[in-house]
Amino acid sequence: MDFFAAQDLRRKKTKWLVLLYAAAIVGIIVGVYLVVMFAFVFQSGSRSNTAPGVESFLNLPMFAIVTLINLVLIGGASFFKIMELRAGGAHIASQLGGVLVQPTTTDRHERQLLNVVEEMALASGISVPPVYILNQEPGINAFAAGYTPADAVIGVNRGTIEQLNRDELQGVVAHEFSHIFNGDMKLNIQLIGWLCGIQLLATIGYFVLHAFGRGRRRSNDENKGAVAFLLLGVALLVFGWIGQFFASLIKASISRQREYLADASAVQFTRYPDGLGGALKLIGISATGSQVRSKQADEISHMFFASHLAGRANLFATHPPLVPRIQKLDHNFDGDFSGYFEVRQKMAEARQKARQRQQERRNNENRFNVASKMFPPEIASRFPIDPAILMAAIGSPDISDVERSRSIIADIPAAISSAACDGWSARCVAFAILIGEDSSQAEQQIRLLASYEKAATVELTVNLLQHMASLDMKFRLPVMELIQSALSTLSPQQYRKFRQIIVHLVRADHQTSLFEFVVRHHLLMHLDRRFALQRPPVIRFTSSSQLQREFELMLSAFSTASVTGSTLKDSQTPDAETVRLAYRLAMQVAGFGNATDSQAELRNWEVEQLEQCMQKLHLASAEVKKQFLHAAATLISFDHEITIVEVEFFRAVAESLDCPVPMLAAGRIVKTAEKET
Repeated sequence: MDFFAAQDLRRKKTKWLVLLYAAAIVGIIVGVYLVVMFAFVFQSGSRSNTAPGVESFLNLPMFAIVTLINLVLIGGASFFKIMELRAGGAHIASQLGGVLVQPTTTDRHERQLLNVVEEMALASGISVPPVYILNQEPGINAFAAGYTPADAVIGVNRGTIEQLNRDELQGVVAHEFSHIFNGDMKLNIQLIGWLCGIQLLATIGYFVLHAFGRGRRRSNDENKGAVAFLLLGVALLVFGWIGQFFASLIKASISRQREYLADASAVQFTRYPDGLGGALKLIGISATGSQVRSKQADEISHMFFASHLAGRANLFATHPPLVPRIQKLDHNFDGDFSGYFEVRQKMAEARQKARQRQQERRNNENRFNVASKMFPPEIASRFPIDPAILMAAIGSPDISDVERSRSIIADIPAAISSAACDGWSARCVAFAILIGEDSSQAEQQIRLLASYEKAATVELTVNLLQHMASLDMKFRLPVMELIQSALSTLSPQQYRKFRQIIVHLVRADHQTSLFEFVVRHHLLMHLDRRFALQRPPVIRFTSSSQLQREFELMLSAFSTASVTGSTLKDSQTPDAETVRLAYRLAMQVAGFGNATDSQAELRNWEVEQLEQCMQKLHLASAEVKKQFLHAAATLISFDHEITIVEVEFFRAVAESLDCPVPMLAAGRIVKTAEKET
């Protein structure tokens, strides 16, 4: 299943869930109404000594009142819970007792976890998510939480990082990244909010009955409203339980299927099923299993890697049983966990020897040859690629992407890697990325920086400039993605100041280069969501025809990028015939006109217009985003070649639309038709 199909499936499940949830609410309202009317009819009948008829239960004003009260209670509770959860994954992790792992940690288990998450994130084409450790949880479990890849966090039990080896940990992390790509996180958060409303009815029923019982103990006087009061409390409790029953059943059935899908995606990611399977086998062996003791664990049970309840497997289980789940990964597994420790040791030794042999082969080659394996020589200018490869790569990383990201992290200069691990110094990395190579422009930007920051910040930024100058172009986006985890540790006040400086550095020379546009939009868009300066997106556009102007402007910008290479200037419209043909073909792919339509001409554009276009495209459905990205991929690969500048632009735009693209510059290259000479 590709990225966009997974997103579409998630939307269909959401619609089905909404329908069932609405049916449950209707059932609750009707049930509560009948109980209320029975109580009133019962009292009326006891006074008149006459048997009530069916017409006695038909009271539209009362039905309207009962409906309104139930909707206010259920809807209000759900609304406030969803508003509370708008803080995103960090809020959920904190509720569970999670502690943010600092990029500078010296704990070897935490360091290994961060390394795995960094490799997975860069391989996937998303910014490195913050990682939280649940230090009070000795069981083996994990979760991913957030609304989009841009604001996701990874949470891991302390027992997970202490009991699993690197391969097993990589399998668990890959599983959680699969939830990020498959669009499961948003649905998970929606489930929490919806269930909260139904649970409130049961809670109110409990308090009503509790208050009734206390009242009966205080006085033996007859109370004419006692029966009605009692029936109302029982009705709220019973129907609250019934609603919760069906909601939990829906949650469990959807969650179990998503776990199988995430397992399959994780294996595709790592190409090593024994890692994920080994983690599940350790859960079966461990005394604590996958247990999570936090009081909030029930609320987010469907978000965990494995069931948070030890030894429970029933109708409401949010996860498949361990044995069938493992057997999908290891067909020879017979359900006996006891012998895994011995097998695990042998597998670990074999994997270690394989890694040593691989490292020896790399050490025997010079650095240029290693780099050329990962990034062919033509990458510095152009290389052949099929647009289908670009589209297939979205949200579908594989082991070659992981190896490539590991190689990139290893090759980043130590000074930059070290600075990227701390929020304060990571700011300096971002500043250094933006400061231009032109000496006069650089001096102007440094003076601007000095007007905002203290001497220590300016000094570190200037020192980092020397390393940035020698940094290959292919490292720029990965470095930008790498520093975002550290930047997310800034305080809200520090981030607002950082954001202001970034914007002013970009505008310092009164023109915007391609990379400056990429940095400003890509970097700030992600961090804006983490600091709650941007709300989670809500789909408003379901047809490309609603966004024709945005398609035209953005594809015109891609056309300009193809011609001008590294610099985009406002209102610059290239007039090369090949670019016009590429643009027309892209518009045809997007569903507007045809490749020979002479009316489909490139449009003049400005950078601020592109910002507005991106904001509107972000509110489009997955299908519309797919159409746009397919058109953009067709345009930039029209001549069967693509530059790394175009790749950066495509990746940044795609990721800002929550469609993460791996570092596809190598490893996924395919030879297409040769360019005509």
